[in-house]
Amino acid sequence: MNHFAKSMSVHSQMHRSVEELSFAFVVLLNQPLARLEAANRFERLWNETNEAASASLGTERAVSYIALLKDMDMRWRRLRVLS
Repeated sequence: MNHFAKSMSVHSQMHRSVEELSFAFVVLLNQPLARLEAANRFERLWNETNEAASASLGTERAVSYIALLKDMDMRWRRLRVLS
């Protein structure tokens, strides 16, 4: 494995898995938080998921991260409409 491949592998291992990020999102949705605090936490989780997706581009995992981002977007928008 060349140096670039090793650094990519180590870098991608630093990200939480899709399952962990999805669970963190469900927890966020179920917490009774003020609107601003919830929005700040959502933004941090979104950025973390987006970074993981970007770091895994070209792999099958990227598809899972992107699907999670789409789900997060849809559910967050729906939640904002309901509240």
